[in-house]
Amino acid sequence: MEPVGVHVAQARRTTATVLKQWSLPDALAEDARLVVSELVSNAIIHGSGDVRLRLRHDDHELQIRVTDDSTTPARRRRAGAAGLGGRGLHLVACLSTRWGVADGGRTTYAVISTLTEGSPRRRTTQSSSDPTC
Repeated sequence: MEPVGVHVAQARRTTATVLKQWSLPDALAEDARLVVSELVSNAIIHGSGDVRLRLRHDDHELQIRVTDDSTTPARRRRAGAAGLGGRGLHLVACLSTRWGVADGGRTTYAVISTLTEGSPRRRTTQSSSDPTC
């Protein structure tokens, strides 16, 4: 998709449709839509070139990958109390089992556990530098 803000909503709708076809739980799909929204927004604002969204699902996890042409990797920032930005990757970290960058910085990914019985979907540990999720 072209790097235009209106495509964030399109990416959320596409994600919702695909996750419904895969019969994933609504709560998980809601988390995934928010993660997609943040990753696509970051690619549009901070990346370059077209933005590509890929979703992959197996019995244990949902993988969300957003790629653009920039080789500058996404990184978490500390948001000021009055700042409008800087919280997106914190949200991604809180909603994901894990997240990171690949492909020389061009792809930012997040993994959400799809196991719902007896195991937490969200990560239960965090590094000492992470604010509480």
